[in-house]
Amino acid sequence: MLKRHAFFLTFLFFFSVSQASERIPLWENLFYRIGQNSLGTFTYAYGAPWALGIGGTYAMIESGVDWNWNRFCVRHETLSLWASLPGGVVGTLAPVALPLALYLGSDNKEIQLAGIAMGQAALLAFGTTTVIKAFTGRTPPHVLDAIDNDPKYQEDYSDKFRFGFVRGSLIDGWPSGHTATAVAMATTLITLYPDNSWILAGGILYSATIGISMSFIAHWASDIFAGMLTGIAIGRTVGKSFAQMRDNNKEKKYSFMITPSYAGFSLKF
Repeated sequence: MLKRHAFFLTFLFFFSVSQASERIPLWENLFYRIGQNSLGTFTYAYGAPWALGIGGTYAMIESGVDWNWNRFCVRHETLSLWASLPGGVVGTLAPVALPLALYLGSDNKEIQLAGIAMGQAALLAFGTTTVIKAFTGRTPPHVLDAIDNDPKYQEDYSDKFRFGFVRGSLIDGWPSGHTATAVAMATTLITLYPDNSWILAGGILYSATIGISMSFIAHWASDIFAGMLTGIAIGRTVGKSFAQMRDNNKEKKYSFMITPSYAGFSLKF
């Protein structure tokens, strides 16, 4: 009950702050072109990220990459346990904290818009990967169970998919939602600021940290690979969409028109 009250109060706080006059509207911009951007997730680069993700997953299973990486994680128990911190904790909190930090932490409306764009990218990544997991139903690697020497997890089962509807978990599975979300947010920011080398380096480091961490605790290596490609498709789509809106807003010119018979306000698009 306490957690519910805290969540409700936090929601009210962010909602009230977002309505302040000095900030661009949060809710209407968070869902800006979300239908088109959802479709763009699958059509970006003619669907090449999805084709590469599926083909790469098959290759990583058949070549033994998935199983060999899993065995490496199992052998390094301490490392796998510590990996839950960046992947499980940071990877879960950052998709909320980072967009809000940009939106609430700056008076610059362009930065506020960047935070909203990252928020939409996180929403699309979470929603897209959850829906796909519902149909692929891949058996997760159970790294922590294998560490305990459970005999059920000693033979290669990296090829176990349960195709259908919700025949597997919506949390772990193919592709990695944490990785897709991290890469989608990073790619969105990189697309909005393509000349900023610090954002590029930080985005790559953050995405790699989350992806590698999740492969130690909850995902096959190919889940991470597919999640990365999913995140790139989402981030590029959302980033381009919000960059266009931002640049169009910059080009608007306002002026007053006064003639002997008319006075009015002119807006040039």
